[in-house]
Amino acid sequence: MLFNSYIFIFLFFPLCLAGFYLLESRGKAQAAKIWITGFSLWFYGYFNLYYLSIMVVSILINFLIFRLLLREKEKGSRKNPGSTMADGRKGKKMPQKLLLAAGICANLGLLFYFKYYDFFVENINALFGTDFLLKNILLPLGISFFTFQQIGFLVDACRGEAQGCSFVEYALFVSFFPQLIAGPIVNYAEMMPQFRAIGHRAFSWEKFTKGLYLFTLGMAKKVLIADTFGLAVDYGYGNIAALNGTDAVLVMVFYTLQLYFDFSGYCDMARGLGWMLGIEIPVNFNSPYKASNIIDFWKRWHITLNRFLMRYVYIPLGGNRRGEKRMLANLMLVFLISGLWHGAGWNFVIWGTLHGVLYVCTRCWQLHGGGTERGHLPASEENAAGFGRLCQSLRRAAGVFCTFLFVNVAWVFFRAADFGEAAELFGQMKNGGFALPSAGIYDGFNLDEFWYVMKVLHLTSLPHSDMLLCAAFLIFALAAVFLHKNAGEMAERFLPKAQNMVTTAVLFLWCVLSLSGVSTFLYFNF
Repeated sequence: MLFNSYIFIFLFFPLCLAGFYLLESRGKAQAAKIWITGFSLWFYGYFNLYYLSIMVVSILINFLIFRLLLREKEKGSRKNPGSTMADGRKGKKMPQKLLLAAGICANLGLLFYFKYYDFFVENINALFGTDFLLKNILLPLGISFFTFQQIGFLVDACRGEAQGCSFVEYALFVSFFPQLIAGPIVNYAEMMPQFRAIGHRAFSWEKFTKGLYLFTLGMAKKVLIADTFGLAVDYGYGNIAALNGTDAVLVMVFYTLQLYFDFSGYCDMARGLGWMLGIEIPVNFNSPYKASNIIDFWKRWHITLNRFLMRYVYIPLGGNRRGEKRMLANLMLVFLISGLWHGAGWNFVIWGTLHGVLYVCTRCWQLHGGGTERGHLPASEENAAGFGRLCQSLRRAAGVFCTFLFVNVAWVFFRAADFGEAAELFGQMKNGGFALPSAGIYDGFNLDEFWYVMKVLHLTSLPHSDMLLCAAFLIFALAAVFLHKNAGEMAERFLPKAQNMVTTAVLFLWCVLSLSGVSTFLYFNF
């Protein structure tokens, strides 16, 4: 089931919301948790009942391992009074380590089978000339997200940071539908206390209206902006040989914008749904294309994945505690894992490698006095107030431009089916010749509602009028990305005034009327 679908907007969520608050208002906390868990399972099972069976089995196995971990920790505490549940590292016993290893292997084994088995076999066949059969396994939606989430939960339990929960609470933690399919990746500390507070809190109209506004903004980003750019991107990647140089550059930039508005739009919708249910879901995007370097970018893009990899991969490997060379190697490994996590293909490995190399180089540059994230200038320039501020602003603008350019290039490998397709697109940029964009690139932007306005204003008689909407969309998207507050910032400041509510209603209606051309979210593929 999609957030941007009629069944979700007019049936699923109203029923979920009404039943949840009815049960909670009567103090039936356990029933309210079961209700929303049941709806979460319905939400996931709507895509494919086979997917649901996989997730349910995964929940059962992980909860069993979690309970066994808690039992072993309790045994350790009784035998060693100095060891407490709150101090997970002190007096850690071998059974706990074995249970944790078994849990991690079970989760990674499930992920490997469904996501990487065919990729592994293809490379074995290519390397050794074998002919092992591919299984063509259907990838369950969201498996990368709920697998990492459960691994984090088990590690936190072993550390003593996840100290207990009921099966219903655990099932809700894994299956909570707003962030189930495409994140954010949440942890015990930020979600479990909120689930336990269900039935013991006051309803907030302010939070509810802000949630509705944020959901609407997220839907607009997806339906009105991302999907429109997606028409040109799909045409471009489907007809690379026919593109001229201008087309190829635009396809690259359009995908960069499509991916951001699509994925951040999903996360905004998820946070908005959470707010309407009284649940705070962590921020996953913070204006990433405003980043002045690649380190800053990864503090703003897919924040919860970066947090997971740092906490559960980078730090356990030693982090920065074992010298600079080891730190840089650990960072590179994190980006390789990030690339593979996104997809089973060498193009994703290349994408991760590109980001990892630039990240490591930037970190070295910062460590050895090449600059700081703020880009401080020498004292003499800082004292020359106006000139110093101007130089600093120009330096930051150059950093933002270069970072955005790099991210654009790297996204080509992310979007392309393989390395050959990426190379072909870059080849068209170089050799395709620069001319006016092709009709296939700009036709998708000529939406009926905008084209009618252009006719009323007699703009259709202007030269190249069929390209005006494409240019307008691009300018608007770039301005929103670089100059405007992001959706989360706008929602935080939202007040339920009449004007704001009318604006929200009009935008919501526009999105609903545009659902006939609905598409799935891009990160459902990962």
